Amino acid sequence: MSDRDTIKAILTRYEDAIRRRDAEAIVADYAADAIGYDLAPPLLHNSATLLDADGIRDWFDTWEDDLRVTHTGVHIFHDGDLAVLHCLQLMTGTKKGEAPSSLWFRATIMLRRIEDAWKIGHIHTSVPMAMDGSEKALTGLTPQD
Repeated sequence: MSDRDTIKAILTRYEDAIRRRDAEAIVADYAADAIGYDLAPPLLHNSATLLDADGIRDWFDTWEDDLRVTHTGVHIFHDGDLAVLHCLQLMTGTKKGEAPSSLWFRATIMLRRIEDAWKIGHIHTSVPMAMDGSEKALTGLTPQD
């Protein structure tokens, strides 16, 4: 399998792990020193947070069984032992006690080859912000907007 195929397979494994609610499979693709800028606070998620399978399981418990994440428009830039990919992610599902929802957001992921395996070193997810002074996140956008 090419490096690009191996890197793209990380996204497929993530999608499958979300569907199966497999927290260990999610953390398996992260480097030991990974950091993240996620949709949820705080501003910076350190490796202890990203590698916390119990925390991910707690998050899973806030959802009904219909939680899904998919990726589209994946672009991979690869040079040697470093790769960056960016894409759009769609998260759909039903928070317990709420109506079904869907959210499109942006993702940029930096990976590096560590001992012949590609690992996520940094992940950044975001939604656009209204530029009208309201400081509101624009969570209703779709790729067609």
